[in-house]
Formats: sequence, structure tokens, C-alpha cells
Amino acid sequence: MKNRNRMIAGRRMAASVSKKKVDPPRRMAAMTAALLAVSFPMNALAAANSPDDNTYQAPEAPAPDYNKDLSPEFAYTADKWASLRDNVMEYGELADLIHEYNPTVRSNRSAYKDQKGKDLNDVYDQYMSDIDDIWDQADAADDDVTWASLRFSAGLLTKSADNNYQDADMEKIQYDQQEAKLAYQAQQMMISLEQARYNITDLENSRNLLQTQYEFTQAQAAAGMATQMDVLTAKKSLQDQDTAILSAKKSQENVHRNLCLMLGWSADAQPEIRSVPEPDLSRIDSLDPDADAQTAVSNNYDVKYYEKKAGNLTSQDLIESNQAAIQNAKDTAVRSLKTQYNTVLTARDALNAAQSQLAVAQSDLSKAAASLAAGQSTSLQYQTASNACTAAENDVNTKKLQLLLALEGYDWNVKGLTTSN
Repeated sequence: MKNRNRMIAGRRMAASVSKKKVDPPRRMAAMTAALLAVSFPMNALAAANSPDDNTYQAPEAPAPDYNKDLSPEFAYTADKWASLRDNVMEYGELADLIHEYNPTVRSNRSAYKDQKGKDLNDVYDQYMSDIDDIWDQADAADDDVTWASLRFSAGLLTKSADNNYQDADMEKIQYDQQEAKLAYQAQQMMISLEQARYNITDLENSRNLLQTQYEFTQAQAAAGMATQMDVLTAKKSLQDQDTAILSAKKSQENVHRNLCLMLGWSADAQPEIRSVPEPDLSRIDSLDPDADAQTAVSNNYDVKYYEKKAGNLTSQDLIESNQAAIQNAKDTAVRSLKTQYNTVLTARDALNAAQSQLAVAQSDLSKAAASLAAGQSTSLQYQTASNACTAAENDVNTKKLQLLLALEGYDWNVKGLTTSN
């Protein structure tokens, strides 16, 4: 428990009236950082700097120094290290790549290494040492404005010290939670990359069909069977499709660049990206959110955080408030798991519907091929049926990716990461 016997603030308050001259101010940089942390709400800063989805570029991380891995060499086998260090991005390695090479995770791991083993008394003592330094600066101030400002700052930091209940173990829980979120995000981004490939294929196939339709309309206009407006309309559709393709490719490139940065590559890196695995459909019938609920609650990061916090509280009001937070976190964990389970079922139904549509499209394509061979239809009609079949195939593949992501979300909930409220 915090050492409440140190009355530094009160002692300094009484001594400050004399404003004695002492040595020059010490540790000004550290004090400034501490005061900024106290004086400005971090959620407001985060909101002001939240990235725009269309323009945001993640800061480029330095290339990983493989001679300075944070994990010891014995953390993985030699083959596993070689796989993590190669120029291949594999879905099954995403969590390990995040753990070893993500800039945020590396920073958090280094920060925790410095804080590991420190209890609340250690944290409180550091606060008091910093407050001591501020009072020294106030004592050395040459004018009343600076003296009053530093006194006020010392009061703010004292209040922050009194209200601090977070120890190194609680920070570790938050760091682990952030790492899990990043790993899940990396899975989403890699799946998004594969979805983008299917989408671009559809767009390019549609573009080819529009090109054929444009040329056909031109031929009709030359024969007096279409107007110039028909030609312009067909041309405009072709131009709009080109714009859509460029936009889709730009979006794909942004995801690729940001995913590379998340995993330790440079922004312009071109690693070999392996295909995402297919979802295991056999798992779905065995999923049981009621049976998994207790595991999800026990593993939940928010629940563990508040339960650890409970041991650091002495105020009855804070104890009651924290107990309510624990219960809310438990309820949210169960609700999130069941919501994700329903998402899995919805994704499976969507996949089944897409597969039915593919069967219809394949039948229509066979009929179109037979009709073309018999001279009963045009190549344009066959191309239309072919495009529809390819689009249906890509839709099935997309629905498989969405089901895979839904299953991953369920697993993350069981492992303690709340994915919905």
C-alpha cells in the first residue's frame, strides 16, 4: 500500500513562504513531462489526433534489428526464428510477428521491463521525488508568478500521486490487451488484402465487359442503330469503372503498407504474402458460447485489470465503484462472446447462400456456352454470363474470409479480448 506517512506537500507548503534560494532547478524535462500528463486529458489528445481512414499513413518503423530481438533466442526453435525473419508474410505467424516486431509492442515490452517488480510504494515514492524537485524549483524562483505556478503544479502532481492505483502488473495487463488487439487487427488487415484482390478482379472483369459494350454501341451508332448519347453514356460508364479500379488499388496499397509497418517491415517492402487459410466449417457446430462464457470471463483483460486494481484500493467509494466496473466487464465479456457467436452463424448462412448463387451462375454459364455454340446468342451475352459466374465465385471466397474472421473473433473473445460491447 502507498506510504501515506510522507507529508512532503504540506511540509513544502509551509517552507515555501520564505522562498529561500537553493541550487538551480533539477530534472526540468522530467517535471515538464509529468505536468503535461497531469494537466491535459489524454483522451482529448487522442481524439484530436485520430487518423483519417482515407489519408492516414502509419509512421514508418525502423527495420527490425534481428541481432537485438527482445525475446531470448530460446523463445523459439531455430526453424521458427528463421520463419519469422524471412521475407514471407503468413497468416499463422501474425501474432508472433506482432509480438516480436510491432513498434508499439516493442515499446510496451521495454517499458514494462523497466517497471517490472515495482509496487505502489515505488510508484508513490517516484511521485514524491518529482514533487520534491518542483518545490525546489519554486524555492529558487525569482518572481511570484513562477513561484505560484510551480506551487500549483506541485499540488496537481500530489493529487495525481494520491489518486494513482496502477502498478506494474496492471500496466502489463493493458500491454497484453493492446498486443492482442493489434494481432486481431493484423488478421483483419491480411484478410482485407485478400478480399481486395477478389474485388479488383470483379472490377476488372466488369471493366472488360463495359469495354465490349462500348465498342458494340459504337458499332451500332455507325449503323444508325444507336445515338451519340448512347455512345457517350457507354464511354462514361467505362471511365467510371476505371476510376473505381484505381480507387480500389489505392485502398489495397494503403492496407498493404500499414500491415507491413505493423509487422516490422518497411512501408515499401514487398514480402511474399501467402494465402489466408479457409475457415474450419466443422468447428461451428461444436461452438458453445454458454460453456465458453466462464473461460472468456476468466481470461478477459478488463476483468483482470479491475480485479488487480481492487487490491490496491482503500477508499470504500472507490472499492464499490471498482466492483461495479468488474461486474460490467464480466457482463460485457459474456455479451460480446454471444454476439460474436451470432456473427459466426450469420457468416455461415451468408456463405451457404453465396454457394447456392454460384451453383445457379455456373448453370447459367453452361447454358450460355451451349447457346453460343449453337449460334443462338452473342459473345457479349456469353461474356456477361462468364462475368456473373466469376463474380459468384469471388463472392463465395469473400464469404469464406468473412466466416474465418468471425471465427477468429470468437476465439479472441474466449482468450479475453472483448470485440463488441
